[in-house]
Amino acid sequence: MRRPVPPGERRDREERTVAAARAFAGGDGAFHDLNPAWDEAFLDACATGDLERFAAQPVSWYVEQAGHSSHEVRTWLAAYAALGVHGPHEVTDRYYRPIREWFAGYGVTTAVPAGAGVRA
Repeated sequence: MRRPVPPGERRDREERTVAAARAFAGGDGAFHDLNPAWDEAFLDACATGDLERFAAQPVSWYVEQAGHSSHEVRTWLAAYAALGVHGPHEVTDRYYRPIREWFAGYGVTTAVPAGAGVRA
């Protein structure tokens, strides 16, 4: 079980994170740069159902390509793989924006069964 983080410790951690994000957004810092081309290629794979190229990779590949926060992509893989079990799908809405201040690319998609004619 995780230990409760005292308010002062949480505040100090948040302040360090905000300072690091500002430095990164300004071009400083030793953090892995964002990789929007990789993010877009991943979103394309989700839309087409061609997930194998990403699913077959070890965790180290994700870190090399997209940094330490790329672990979230594996949840997207699981969700789109589960969707694929129910048949073809189509992505009706897709948004992506690299946000250096958050150390991340931010993406959202909406997918529905193919031919459903649903617009989100």
